[in-house]
Amino acid sequence: MAGANTLYAGPMGVAQDGDGALRPVVGWYVAPAAVRIDDVVDRIVRDHETTPPQPDRLYNASAELVALYRRIGSATLFGGAWRLLPAAEHRQIWRETLPIVSLIELADGRCIGAALDHETETPHWIACRVEPGAHRHPDDGEFRLVDEPADVPVYGTSLAMLLDAALDCGGDITHLQSGRLDELDSRAGADSPHP
Repeated sequence: MAGANTLYAGPMGVAQDGDGALRPVVGWYVAPAAVRIDDVVDRIVRDHETTPPQPDRLYNASAELVALYRRIGSATLFGGAWRLLPAAEHRQIWRETLPIVSLIELADGRCIGAALDHETETPHWIACRVEPGAHRHPDDGEFRLVDEPADVPVYGTSLAMLLDAALDCGGDITHLQSGRLDELDSRAGADSPHP
């Protein structure tokens, strides 16, 4: 899908004539095609090992995650370098700012997960190391973030784009890096109400 474009055409706006009459303005433009999760899942099913979907319930899941797990229970990609976990094995990492749900294990010991901005309902895809954590509170996740947030790369907000880039580049997504987790934490902290 790399390099694909889409032609958009049709009414682009409205103009007003000198006498006050409104008329449509028609035009066209070419833009990079949006990556669709269904197309990415087709590639995963076609080219990698997958298991059938499971009836696991996804909590606070984005539309992309729902579409992914509607067709795949789990998957092994790139000769085992990436393992898409079944929904029941997702790891919850409770944090004061943006909680994390990890869903892909990487061969280097990291995982890919979503740092969830509940204010905007946006998942920010990251790669980090997690480990079992001590429970301070019944609502805490079972795992904790090992890496410093300044060392955790952010790869955007689209799971479809992340997976598509990984499929195009044999699992290398470094070119997608758009920031660091500490930057997201700062924004989330600034946006949260203070007592």
